[in-house]
Amino acid sequence: MAKKKKKKWIILCAAVVVIIGAGVALKSMISGMNSSVMTSQKYTVIAAETRDLSDILTTNGKVIGNETVDVNTKLNAVVSEVNVSLGDHVEAGDVLCVFDSSELQEEYDSLSKQVTTGDQKTEDSHEKNQRDLEAAQAKKTRALERAQRVIDRAVKARDDAYADYNKKVEEYNSHIGEETEPGELPYDFAAMDAQLEAQYAQLSTYDDAVTDANESYKDTETQYDESIQAIQDMIDAEQYELGGDSAKQLKKLKEQIDQCTVIAPQSGIITALNVNEGTIPMSSSIMTIVNMDKTVVELTVKETDIAKITEGMDAVVTSKVIPDEEMKAKITRIVHVLSADPTDSTAAGYKVEVTLDVPNDKLLIGMSASVDITLVQVGEKMSVPYSGVFEKDGAKYVYAAEKTGEDDGSYTAKLLKVSTGHEGDFYVEVTGGEVKDGDLIIEDPQGSDLLRPVEEGMRIYVNE
Repeated sequence: MAKKKKKKWIILCAAVVVIIGAGVALKSMISGMNSSVMTSQKYTVIAAETRDLSDILTTNGKVIGNETVDVNTKLNAVVSEVNVSLGDHVEAGDVLCVFDSSELQEEYDSLSKQVTTGDQKTEDSHEKNQRDLEAAQAKKTRALERAQRVIDRAVKARDDAYADYNKKVEEYNSHIGEETEPGELPYDFAAMDAQLEAQYAQLSTYDDAVTDANESYKDTETQYDESIQAIQDMIDAEQYELGGDSAKQLKKLKEQIDQCTVIAPQSGIITALNVNEGTIPMSSSIMTIVNMDKTVVELTVKETDIAKITEGMDAVVTSKVIPDEEMKAKITRIVHVLSADPTDSTAAGYKVEVTLDVPNDKLLIGMSASVDITLVQVGEKMSVPYSGVFEKDGAKYVYAAEKTGEDDGSYTAKLLKVSTGHEGDFYVEVTGGEVKDGDLIIEDPQGSDLLRPVEEGMRIYVNE
């Protein structure tokens, strides 16, 4: 029996060994699987370093001139001479092309002869009426001077009469109640009463004389004004006759003859040419001149971004034509009217013009360019990826990946406290805390469908 028990014990012990061995193998397999999973689940890290955190709006545009002028004509004549070609540079005042003016000149010369004879007669009459007008104006001046002298005399006579009357009244009043000395004749009040009454009755006559003199002045002025206006009306009628239909037609023909020589209104490059020698232009626009004194890039900014920009903002222009060269510029014009491309509804936006600080003649009209507009100037700041920052217990943290020293290239997650400042689209400024330059900051430490949340001391693998 003892042997049987021992045998059973040995069998039981072997079973335990088998079970233990299977458990160890299973644990090893699970560990290997976890190691494989952790190796395949790699976290993205971005180094903490100094970056320009200025907010930049990047968009594309094309080079245009800073001022475009369409050269137009209303002439229906043959072009006899074209002095420019597409792409030529012209200066203001250059002769661009010449229309045949021979028919217009013949018509002008013929009409001019007809008008000259009739105008001469009108001119003679005009000169006579002009002399009559000047004479009438001179007569008016002399007549009014005489009338004014009459007024002045009447006013003086009236003022003298009133002064004499008032003087006698004062004398009369001064003798009232006066006592007469012995042997002195008393003041003759009765005689003075009679004299004052007679003199007072005459005062109205002086007033009437002043009134009559003023009315006479006005009548004289009105009479001469009517005569002068009559002569002026004749002169005005003659002026109208001199500027009649024939004269207007002559003026129009002269303007058309002058327009036959087309002059460049500004300096620039010929970007469109719609005329050929020996033909009549098919449209009123015969050519286009673009001023290239400044290099301007036209952009289309989306309505979600247009409110962020203002005239005067700094920008940087780059072009594939001039690789590795950044050209400083400024926003010089914003068209606050929505423009849309009928062939592409997604291209709707607002036209914005950016002018280079220094013109660049390598950028030709129509070339594409990329423009970075500085919305907020922040400058170079220590920063970490925005997606790596998270809040915990009222503070902000990041996880940094530190090498473990193992041959498998694994890292250990380390929790670091951080203080932040300006936030950009992708990075946030570090203003304090435990983060150092060069620390590898783990993006999205909260985890995702493919990555588990990061924890302090957790062993991870990263995308190198």
